[in-house]
Amino acid sequence: MHIYQIFIAVVVTCSLAACTGTKTAATKKTVTRKMVNGYQLQVLNTTDRNEALKAKSLLLSKYPQQKTFLLFQTPYYKIRFGHFVTQTEAVNYQKKIKSHFTNVFVIPAKFEVKVEE
Repeated sequence: MHIYQIFIAVVVTCSLAACTGTKTAATKKTVTRKMVNGYQLQVLNTTDRNEALKAKSLLLSKYPQQKTFLLFQTPYYKIRFGHFVTQTEAVNYQKKIKSHFTNVFVIPAKFEVKVEE
């Protein structure tokens, strides 16, 4: 009977560890943030706030995987799109977006990226 109790205790302990997601030191990853020089697209530059909000909504619905930003620099509302590490990646999206907007420019930008170590 004693061996049976030890067996149950070991099985229950292992099961609880698996259910609660207890991780070993080997599976832990450290995530840090790092500032990088990259590119964004400036999609719109307007004094009409409603036009800027419509543009942002369109971009969010068409490209949900990318970030979209609304900036206000008196008196202009600017829509910026994406965080692109390479200029080639930015130009590829610029070609896609030009079907919705007439003046899309690739501009240099600094932004944070997550780095797993």
